[in-house]
Amino acid sequence: MVDTKSSSSRAELPFKRPHRLALATLAPRTFAFCHTFGLTVWIALAEDSGWSLILPALLLLLWPAVAFVHATLAQDSKRAEFRNLYFDSLVFGAWCAVLDYYLFAMLSIGLACFMNNMVVGGPRRMAASAALFISGAVGWGVLTGFEFRPYVSIGVDVYQVTGAVIYMLAIAQVMYGQNRKIGRSIKEIKYKNRVFHALLELGMVANRAPNISTLLNDSLMHLHADFPEYGFAVFLQERQRPDVTRYAAVAGLRLSEEDERHLRSRLSTLHEQNTSTVKLSEKTDGEQLYATSMAGRLSLYEGWLVIRAPKLDGALERMLTLFVDQLAAATENKLLHLALQKAAERDGLTGLYNRGFFESALQQSIQGRTQQPGLDFAILMMDVDGLKEVNDKHGHVVGDQLITAVAERLMAQCREDDILARYGGDEFVILFPSADLSAPERVATLIRTHLEGLKCILTTANGEEVTVTLRLSLGSASSSEVPAQEVLTLADNRMYDDKAQRRKKSVLG
Repeated sequence: MVDTKSSSSRAELPFKRPHRLALATLAPRTFAFCHTFGLTVWIALAEDSGWSLILPALLLLLWPAVAFVHATLAQDSKRAEFRNLYFDSLVFGAWCAVLDYYLFAMLSIGLACFMNNMVVGGPRRMAASAALFISGAVGWGVLTGFEFRPYVSIGVDVYQVTGAVIYMLAIAQVMYGQNRKIGRSIKEIKYKNRVFHALLELGMVANRAPNISTLLNDSLMHLHADFPEYGFAVFLQERQRPDVTRYAAVAGLRLSEEDERHLRSRLSTLHEQNTSTVKLSEKTDGEQLYATSMAGRLSLYEGWLVIRAPKLDGALERMLTLFVDQLAAATENKLLHLALQKAAERDGLTGLYNRGFFESALQQSIQGRTQQPGLDFAILMMDVDGLKEVNDKHGHVVGDQLITAVAERLMAQCREDDILARYGGDEFVILFPSADLSAPERVATLIRTHLEGLKCILTTANGEEVTVTLRLSLGSASSSEVPAQEVLTLADNRMYDDKAQRRKKSVLG
């Protein structure tokens, strides 16, 4: 059975792009061997050697092509070219013997061979090249006899010196080109390292940021620190309402309020375009503003990364794509994290903190009080009176509306640092970090003034409106009164005492 696949693969010549060394030496080697062929023809004509010298010299014209094909077909192209350079030395040494050791030829050709090997491999390769050159010259002399021709004519001398100068300049040009490539490679590597470092920092910023605004601001600050030659801005617009910008951040980019409004307006008109990077406007200093779209990478928003740069080249565009991908991924992950955190910390009905979050915050306050005895905290416990009766009479739909109405009104009485939570079915609690008993008493007074006896109009499951009077039992306590671990219990007991007294007053009429 014939393996047609392997047969066809063997039939294909394994041509591939050779190592850059083989490409760099192709032109100088071709010139050197063609020049030596011309020298041989000149000497043959000058001394009437005829075709006996010219015909063998035709092999000199073939060797550059053979050497290049050898490097191309070799498994290791670089190693093959190193062998070619050694063979150059051997062939030129032998040919100097063919030319009867013509002095200028030996000096210039030998120097060229030594220099080539010195450049690619250092003194050790140069010594090996010299050994091969001498071996070729001596070996051919041993085979054919030693005849010396130190001088031919002034014309031949001028030809040989001119060729040597041209060859040296060609080698210098090759080395210059290689150095430029190395310089560009080093520059590209440094640029890529800056990009990699910036991407790494963006990942760390995303992990530390508590919210989207901080994430965007800190991300752009790090980007501008790594790339101070650019200015950055980012805008997240609502997907359904592109004219509404929900988040924005700027670093290293001077934008007036009018400029920012114009920029937001311009971006809102681009959200349906498929172009990844667009030119926005030209700054007065001759630089440009470019915007790269996050192109559907976000679930809730349309995002744009804006950069101030002199021009948009391939490297900058690739960098912007990486930054946009990283920012979009970090933003989307943060949005998901915040949503999960909210689901874990918040009560599903009221949107307030749930009991688990409150107990965690309470433990932090207890630990703070233990470590710093002067750092007091306080608690206000609340219970909605008559919730069971409302549920029994009007249904749980109305009861849930009552709980929601209480939560909304309690939020209006709390300050930003107060932690308001739904503690149970009809119980609410407020934690006042770094506060004494005056804080819960202040809020209790506000509740008695604005919430007690308030008429709430609620809707039953059948669509009927019912009026429920809002009444709350309250109990407060502070770590200045009892040990920190007993504050919640004391507030709870006082709340039930308040409930009992209110019931007693209601019975007595």
